[in-house]
Amino acid sequence: MDYELRIVVEKVAVNSQEVIKCDTITSYALQRPTSNGELGLRHEEQISLLGKIQTVLLAEQSVLLDHDPHVCPVCGNPLKKNGYKASDFHAVFSDHTIYMQTYHCSHPKCRWHRSPTIKSLFGSTIHPDLATLHCEQGALYSYREAEKNLERWNGHPRRVNNHTHVKRMTDKVGAVLSEHNQLVPTAEECAAPAQDLLIQVDGEHIPIQEQDKRSFEALSTIVYRPEHLQAVDHHHRQIMEKTCVISAVDDQLHTMKAYLLHAARKQGISPETTVTALADGAKNCWEVLLTMKPYCGTLECILDWFHIVQKFQNVKNALGEALESAKWKLWHGNAPEALAKLALLRDNMPDEAKRSRLTGLYDYLQRNQAYLINYHERSQTNKPYTSQVAESHIEALINARHKRTKKCNGPVKVRIMSYKSER
Repeated sequence: MDYELRIVVEKVAVNSQEVIKCDTITSYALQRPTSNGELGLRHEEQISLLGKIQTVLLAEQSVLLDHDPHVCPVCGNPLKKNGYKASDFHAVFSDHTIYMQTYHCSHPKCRWHRSPTIKSLFGSTIHPDLATLHCEQGALYSYREAEKNLERWNGHPRRVNNHTHVKRMTDKVGAVLSEHNQLVPTAEECAAPAQDLLIQVDGEHIPIQEQDKRSFEALSTIVYRPEHLQAVDHHHRQIMEKTCVISAVDDQLHTMKAYLLHAARKQGISPETTVTALADGAKNCWEVLLTMKPYCGTLECILDWFHIVQKFQNVKNALGEALESAKWKLWHGNAPEALAKLALLRDNMPDEAKRSRLTGLYDYLQRNQAYLINYHERSQTNKPYTSQVAESHIEALINARHKRTKKCNGPVKVRIMSYKSER
């Protein structure tokens, strides 16, 4: 005997349980599966079934939306039905057209009419769950990749999921979050006053597709208390609790400065707090960090060792071991001697390309000479001297969204970089 399975939707009177309306959504022939691909419904079939059920439900709900009094609000005369208005609605996995009753005033001289739509009633044609997916995908991936991800989940392309719609929804939510982040944190959001705070700032360039523009820079800042930096092993530390902020708004750093101040307040900055600030040497990073000076007792800005090592490594690859002496002097706090050594190497370098690299390294250190310290001494006293944690944070974010490389989840681990470990 052959059988089929029918999916039926019934409209039932709650009190009497009388079936008022019965719709057969679809039917499936019951046959013996020959592979696991024939077990149950395939992806596209599941999406299609959800869409069909949604269509029946929305048709019933559209009638209930007509709840306004059928009296003209202008002249008070009765309203007459005037056909139906087609209105789009986009659910998570399906798109629908809802037909809503329209009206016009029965008085011949009154031209008032009502043509409701889903957007006019609720402010959007997109279901909140779909809007959430757009925001999540737009935050984690490029807009075109987000479009592809949504297309794979749906099993087919949808106009509402194109990259333009994802961008528009992400921008709307971003604007709301930006406005919220500009607010001064409440007392409940702020920790108790901190004796010491660590601030680490770094930046990364994000590629864009606009013509004549290569990229824009995003700044990332991490604020945490020293007691929240715990050792994992001899070479790594882990931040257990922190406040992170990021901004890519080109507004003379006003947004980033406000975000950093609020983050510091949440971590307990006070007029008695000693703040240690580390950055990569970029002018905009120092500009952001120096705004903390009026809000703390002491602000010590340090050019972090991680970026110094990177700069030396780039030149070392071309010059070999000749730079070790200058690097050793920097590690032990002898910045003038290190600069003199680099100047000597530069002036005696016959190769133009190598001389150019030495000049770049020399200018970088001289420009940031005010932020050079005795890194060996800080290493011996277990004080921070590298902002690699901020570098990891911003790179994890940018790579995850734009470069699609490995992401960094959970607490950030920091490799403890010293001169010895780099030799």
